[in-house]
Amino acid sequence: MVRIFRGGVLDERFEGSVVVIGPRPTQMTGLVRGDLFVRDQSTCEVIGMVSGNLLAERTGKAILKGMVAKSAKATGGDLEVYGMVVGDVVNEGGRIYIDKGSLVKGKVIGAVSDTPLPPPAPAPAAKPAAPPSG
Repeated sequence: MVRIFRGGVLDERFEGSVVVIGPRPTQMTGLVRGDLFVRDQSTCEVIGMVSGNLLAERTGKAILKGMVAKSAKATGGDLEVYGMVVGDVVNEGGRIYIDKGSLVKGKVIGAVSDTPLPPPAPAPAAKPAAPPSG
């Protein structure tokens, strides 16, 4: 089962995968027994535990302060690790920062930033259409 969450506090226990999508930031303090996907300009602060994989995809940002039992990946998104990852931390076209106080038991694969990641640049505002002349 896949559960879609659009922001707020996620403080329950979920069986299956959870997808975080939406403009509001999310704080996950519970347990996800499956994978957690953070997508589409959303930010998720993971203080709880993910028993599967954590994936920051398509401009999503995951800030891990809790624990991930498998791998953590950035595939087009941002991943900041301040907690524990039992598996690998993998960069596949995203941005990754691993804090000195964090613990990664697996391998770190791909480029890693030395400093915390700045927020992504906002999308340029659309210019209003010019009024018709004449």
